[in-house]
Amino acid sequence: MNKLPEDLYKKTAWDQETNPIWLGSTLHLYRNCSLYKFPPKMSLPEMHGCLKTVTETLQKNSFNVFPAETLTPLDKELLFEHFQCSQSFQEMGEGQGFAIDEPGKNLLIINENNHLQLHVTATGKDLVEAWVSLSKLDQSIGQAHPFSFSPRFGYLTSDPTVCGTALEARSFLHLPALRHTGALGDLLKKYGDEQLSFLSLEGSMNDLVGDFLIIKNHYTLGVSEENFLSLLQTTAQKIADTEQKMRDDLKKTPSPDLKDFVGRSFGLILHSYQLHPKEALDGLSGLKLGVDLGWVSGISSQKISTLMLQLRRGHLTHLLSLTTATPQELSHKRAEWLHQELKGISINE
Repeated sequence: MNKLPEDLYKKTAWDQETNPIWLGSTLHLYRNCSLYKFPPKMSLPEMHGCLKTVTETLQKNSFNVFPAETLTPLDKELLFEHFQCSQSFQEMGEGQGFAIDEPGKNLLIINENNHLQLHVTATGKDLVEAWVSLSKLDQSIGQAHPFSFSPRFGYLTSDPTVCGTALEARSFLHLPALRHTGALGDLLKKYGDEQLSFLSLEGSMNDLVGDFLIIKNHYTLGVSEENFLSLLQTTAQKIADTEQKMRDDLKKTPSPDLKDFVGRSFGLILHSYQLHPKEALDGLSGLKLGVDLGWVSGISSQKISTLMLQLRRGHLTHLLSLTTATPQELSHKRAEWLHQELKGISINE
């Protein structure tokens, strides 16, 4: 089996947190080579041929390529988590692969539903700047492998609804103050736009796991990259600013309900024998808010952000070298690990 770089689970994109509310964004770009049929229509020899030629190009661009069949299911889960992807890789096998650049910021998925899926994580707020960086890689690969393109429909993909720019952008906002005061619903109505969608980490807006809101573009056809990225960036900034104002007000006039939320989160995380991922994310959300408001000490907001990514199964099994563990055993190990990582934190009265 090929071994993934240790930095993928020992470091996360949120290690460089610059804002406790807007933690970062991801860009996902879909491309297909004009010389080949879409992957679902390719034979296995054709997939191997495509993988071979694309691999040669990527290696020239300082990417390490990992054939999908050489990675374990937990390796694939780690990649899914680390790059905040929206679709599982567990079914990927022969003729398919993954490529990671030397800094570990870019992931390319080869021959899944499209010949190439390019994923990049951006910790800054400037999405257009992140797009410029991603487009340079896109152009470099496109020079060696011309992409399928239609003057009418733009870049062609196996999913017609993603044609056009074939670019999906997501921004991740941590909004516990807005959510737990009941102000978030009205705010999303105020800033809603037909070009944007609001999601939770699990997709449905019925339950914002970890109090995270994801904002993504709804359309890829009939819009330019710069325009929808600018709209997404502006909307995310307005919502983040409203969350920040509410936190500033809470520092002056604390809310008993939110103090209770932070206190309960402290008890849940520090005294549970088992913790499922959702429970852990919800508990860490309260602690992260408490740190920013000065109600919790002994840890940084950035550290909690890192834990929020590392507590999931792919990261945690690699960190703790757990090749096999039942869900119950992993829940206990997660709780133990968090107890150790959070040692020394306290509630400020």
